Amino acid sequence: MVNTFKRNIRLGLGISLFALILSSAASYISIRELLNSDQWVNHTSQVIQVLDNILSRMKDVETGQRGYLLTGDPVFLEPYNGSKTDVNDYVNHVQALTADNKWQQKDFPYLHALINKKYEIVDHSIADKKRGIPVNTRILLAGKDIMDHIRNQIHLMKVREQKLMVIRTSKMNAFAAFTPILILLAAIISVIVTYIFYRRMKDNLKANQFLMEELEKKEKNTQKNIQVISDLAEQLSKGNYDIRIKDSDLKPPVDNYN
Repeated sequence: MVNTFKRNIRLGLGISLFALILSSAASYISIRELLNSDQWVNHTSQVIQVLDNILSRMKDVETGQRGYLLTGDPVFLEPYNGSKTDVNDYVNHVQALTADNKWQQKDFPYLHALINKKYEIVDHSIADKKRGIPVNTRILLAGKDIMDHIRNQIHLMKVREQKLMVIRTSKMNAFAAFTPILILLAAIISVIVTYIFYRRMKDNLKANQFLMEELEKKEKNTQKNIQVISDLAEQLSKGNYDIRIKDSDLKPPVDNYN
């Protein structure tokens, strides 16, 4: 009985420990993947934001150019001044962010070439205006054509990132939905295992208690029988040979605890 009790305790603890380790490992993996997916979603958002910054800054350049060519007032060149450094910084930044994406990387030389060409046209038109040379419509149209290509290229790169965003968001949502279910399932299993082995240990304790009570009864009966036999021996030693032990004087052994 004692060995059975110990075996049940060991078995219960072993299963509970195994369930705990398994659920903890699965939860760790699930949460890690969730965090990783969340980081990739933020990364994609950052790439799209920097691409938007490039386009926005190029629009500032074009707006400043047009204002200056129309009025000749240098105040319109404020958005243009220092813009090339900003744009190059943005392009370098987004190129570094997408270093793992070969499709994005192969388009950066083309984007660099478009931006440089756009600045050549803008610089040339501004220099002509400063020298009093009339605005060349052909140059302005060429600049518009380059700007359209820049918009299209940035749009293409954003579409690629948005497709990745959909994939990464879907993966993140899947792990977000799976993680609570896994934790809840592990908790339910732990509760069931704990309950089952609680009942088994309770039954074992009840059986042990019954066994102890029966053993105590047997021991009391044995002591009474010994006392009866001792009394008989004492009477015989005194010469009383007529004394007899009745069946009712002896207590039967207790043997119903097996």
